[in-house]
Amino acid sequence: MTESVVADFTTDVIPDTAAYGEPVTGRVLMSDKRVVIATPEDKRTIPIEAVFDLAYGSAPSDLRRFFETTVTVAFETDGGRGVALVEGADEKVERFTNLLFKAIINGTDALVKHPARIGGRITDNAVVPMTVSLNPGTVSFDGSDPFAIEVSTVTHFERMNRQVKGQDRSVLSVRHTPEMQALTSEITLPSNRKMNILGRFLRIEYSQLREALEDTELSDRETQALVGLYSGGSDASLAGMLGMESNQVTMLLNGLVDKDLLQEGESGMELTDLGKLAVSDNIEQINT
Repeated sequence: MTESVVADFTTDVIPDTAAYGEPVTGRVLMSDKRVVIATPEDKRTIPIEAVFDLAYGSAPSDLRRFFETTVTVAFETDGGRGVALVEGADEKVERFTNLLFKAIINGTDALVKHPARIGGRITDNAVVPMTVSLNPGTVSFDGSDPFAIEVSTVTHFERMNRQVKGQDRSVLSVRHTPEMQALTSEITLPSNRKMNILGRFLRIEYSQLREALEDTELSDRETQALVGLYSGGSDASLAGMLGMESNQVTMLLNGLVDKDLLQEGESGMELTDLGKLAVSDNIEQINT
């Protein structure tokens, strides 16, 4: 590879499910243009532009006896399509997945209507050109009026068809709740391939947070504390808001830290991504 390598690690792989019945140990290298999976007997090169789907999570059912967690890379080939699997139970592999998402999406031109809705009200905002970039937990849009969608604030997303600039186009509609307000943003990318990858990124990030939240029990007071902090309240103001003594509030907040819903910030307690999702759920319930 003549390009700069951004990921290089060794793990169990299936370079192509059509040619391998079980995993082998292989080396995975990635640049901004391609992924190379090298085994003692073979080398599979996958151009970034050929990747049309990307998943991180449970292995396909017929391969779960070999893998618990995998990165599944689906790609176009000269003769059709291929699928590669990379063992995923490692921080290096998670970083590889994030890098691959970014290599596909970052810098992509998009047409965006933001917000398309405020609550249930349709806005008259224009569809404008913007540039998309990804970071773990966030989709950012750069243009004349930049904004970002934090996955932890997303309450719903779906593909639909809309008239965009006079053409029938596929649109990704994302409902999210920044700053306690329900907004819907509509995003169109230049190809179905990139629309699929962006939707997959949201689905993976959202599903991981959702699974963690479903395993977390919250009392009404804990939810009220999270909402209070998210809406701009301070640690000190929670006592009056919740009708509790200050030492009781401290114990409550420490419990939320233990549940990974809060973390210590520069100016006091702040919500983690998991905590923001819990608040988004609460806002969604109120709005419905």
